Amino acid sequence: MVAKSAASAAAPARPRFGFHPDPELSATMPSTYYFDPAIFEREKETIFYKTWQFVGYAWDVREPGSFITADIIDQKVFVIRGKDGRLRAFYNVCMHRGHTLLEGKGQKGVITCPFHAWSYDATGALKAAGNAENVAGFRHADFSLTEVKVEELGLLVFVNLSNDARSLSETCGGIVDEFKKIIPRYDRLYNARRDPYPIKANWKFVLDGMECYHCPIIHPQIMGSGGDTYLVPAWDVVEREFWSTHYTKADPKAIARNKDKLPYDFDLNDEVKDSAIWWIWPNMLFVAHRGPSNLKVFHIVPTGPETCIQYIDNLIADDPPSAKNLSNMNYYRDILQPQDITAMEQQQLGAHARGYRQGRLMVDKERSWRSEHGTHHFQRLVWESLHGPNYDAA
Repeated sequence: MVAKSAASAAAPARPRFGFHPDPELSATMPSTYYFDPAIFEREKETIFYKTWQFVGYAWDVREPGSFITADIIDQKVFVIRGKDGRLRAFYNVCMHRGHTLLEGKGQKGVITCPFHAWSYDATGALKAAGNAENVAGFRHADFSLTEVKVEELGLLVFVNLSNDARSLSETCGGIVDEFKKIIPRYDRLYNARRDPYPIKANWKFVLDGMECYHCPIIHPQIMGSGGDTYLVPAWDVVEREFWSTHYTKADPKAIARNKDKLPYDFDLNDEVKDSAIWWIWPNMLFVAHRGPSNLKVFHIVPTGPETCIQYIDNLIADDPPSAKNLSNMNYYRDILQPQDITAMEQQQLGAHARGYRQGRLMVDKERSWRSEHGTHHFQRLVWESLHGPNYDAA
């Protein structure tokens, strides 16, 4: 038997660490989860087809017959208000030969397929099919549209393709109360502008950014140590099962002292005093920035294993938009968003590096502004959607 050397005998075994349910002990998810096509296909089934997905705004479906359409990855749906006042959602496909029924948004008394003119009402019932009377055994009732779950959440409309989904109001209803508390004139908000951002990165990198460890580095104009930035180093997180709130605090003295250095047009008398960020699982973010009443609605849509598109709707209460509104909107479009997108796309490139598999989430006991527990909250839900409680899966 060959004796071990003293050096090898004394060397400790390399500790194994991986993704862990305890954020203080957890690595990041493995890098392959950000580019593996098989993982992306599983995410479609276990995440996007089983969660509440944003499809539009309540103001577009207020009247009977008004409708909106949307895509859940590769699944087309539409939402329509019936004569009975009820909001319903259906797969956007004719039950005859599979043709798409509706495009965009608008008003329809009868939903007529552009291919063979099969017609449906707003309850999804087939009302007319040409030559049906001459087809043996044809029953209109056999060809109703396939309904999916739909709910309004404040100003927003969501659908869920899973029949087993818990109610959105049950899981996330409290977020509307927070919107109204922090955003004056919430009920007067409208979408002043949509800004689309194609991103060369996996959709999860967008949501991984729910931490402020990066803020002084990536966004030095808003948070830093020199005393001339308007945010103090703070990042208070309140986590719920399927949504969370992230608060940042403004420094009134710095605002008064550095009026000429502020990143966009705001002052001490603005309606929204401290910025807040909200997240709804899996792919929705909301931001209220300091300034006039505003809410940015972020919808992150995967377009492949390594690409996504982020739509940002700029909701404001002033009509027409004021100079301050435009300053707020343009600052995010021209400065903040490019800073974040650059970081996401660099991470996507790095995920392929042979010398990297996964890192360590920096989570401290105090849950300080530098802690990445918000990132872990999101990643844990991704992990458990794919693997359940099995944390040895990777």
